[in-house]
Amino acid sequence: TKKNATTKIITTKSKARVSSFSRNHRIYHHKKMILVKLSIAVVLVIVAKFISVDWFEIYPKSIYSKKLRLSSRVTMNKGSQQEEVYPRCTDEMWTASSRKRNVIEYYANRHQFPKCHFTPIEEGGPTPVIFIVNGRSGSDTTWATLSTLAGGETPIGEHTGENQYKAMDFLGRMTEEEGAWWITEHLCQFAHNHCDKPLVSFKWKPFVDSWKLPSVKGMLKKLATFREPRIKVIFMTRNPLDVMISKAKHHSTHGRLDAHCIKNDIRCIKKQKEKGRGLHLPTETLLKDLTTAFDDFDVFEKSLNDWNIDYIKTTYEDLYDREDAGEWKRIFKYLGRGPTQNLTMAQVTESFTLAPTHHKHHNESLANFQEVYETLAGTDFEYLIH
Repeated sequence: TKKNATTKIITTKSKARVSSFSRNHRIYHHKKMILVKLSIAVVLVIVAKFISVDWFEIYPKSIYSKKLRLSSRVTMNKGSQQEEVYPRCTDEMWTASSRKRNVIEYYANRHQFPKCHFTPIEEGGPTPVIFIVNGRSGSDTTWATLSTLAGGETPIGEHTGENQYKAMDFLGRMTEEEGAWWITEHLCQFAHNHCDKPLVSFKWKPFVDSWKLPSVKGMLKKLATFREPRIKVIFMTRNPLDVMISKAKHHSTHGRLDAHCIKNDIRCIKKQKEKGRGLHLPTETLLKDLTTAFDDFDVFEKSLNDWNIDYIKTTYEDLYDREDAGEWKRIFKYLGRGPTQNLTMAQVTESFTLAPTHHKHHNESLANFQEVYETLAGTDFEYLIH
C-alpha cells in the first residue's frame, strides 16, 4: 500500500512537471509568433512607405489592378521637386476594365500613383483611338487590318463590357468624374503597353441602357475636350440583319464555336461555314428589332455630334463589300497613320489575320429565307436582304 501511494505521488509530480513544461512551451511559441507577426508588419510598412501607397486608404471599388511592379515606377526631376511618371514602355496595366476587376486603387486615391501621360505623337508615341462598335460587326478583323497596315498590329479588347449586363455593371460603378478620368488614364496605360506601335485602341461596345449612365457622360465629355493628344474615335455599324444572323449562328452552338478563325485555318473556317447554314431567324419581331437597331445607331451618333466629338463613321459594308479600298484610305487619313494612297483591296485582303466566315447571300444561311424576305419586302428594310 505504501509502495502504491509513493508511485502515485511520483506520477502526479511527473504529470505536473509535464503540464508545466507544456504550458511554458505554448507561451514561448505564442510569444514567438507575435514577434514574427510584428516583424512581418514592420516589413510591410517599410515596403508600403517605399512605394508610396497608404494601404489603409485602399477601397474595394477601385480602378487600378493589383499588379504593381516597383520597377515600373520612374522618377524624374522637375525643378526642385521629383515627380513620378510612367515609363515610356511597360507591360503593366494598373487600371481595371470590365474583364479585369481585381484592383487596389481607385479614383479617390489616384494621387498616390504616377499620372499617365501619353507619349507625344511627334515623338513616336502611338495614336490613341476609341473604337465604338457593336458585337458581331467585324471589329476585330477591322482593327487588326488597320493596325497592321499602319505599321504594327495591336490587340483590341472589350474593355467597357462584352455585353449589356457587364457594361452596366462596370460603367455603373463609376461616377461622371470617375468615367472622365478612367477613359484617358486607361487608354494612356494601354498606349504605354504598345509604345512601339503606330496605333492603339480598345473597343467600346455601346448599349442604350448603359449609354445613359453618368460615367458615360463623363467619358464622352472627356473625349470632346482632351487634347494631349486628341483621341481619335471610330464609330462603325453593320447591317443589323447580318448581325442577327451572326448571333444566331453562335448562339445555336452554345459557345462551342470559336468567335473567329485565324487566316488559313481550314478546319475552323469549314466548321464556321457549316454552322452558318440552315439557320432560322424569327420573323414575329423582326421589323421591331430592326427599327430598334437603327434607333440605337441614331442615339449613339447623336451623342457624338452633340458633344462635338471628333469622330469618323464607317460601315462594315463600305469596308468589305466594295471593290476599291477608298474607305480604308479615308480612315487612315483621319487617323494620320497608314497608307492613304495607292492602296488596293487586294493589299487589304492580304493583310487579314482573321478569315471571313459568313455566307455572302442570305438564302445560303437562312432556312426560312423566303419567310424573312416576305416579312421585309415592301418595307424600309427590304434593301438589307442580299
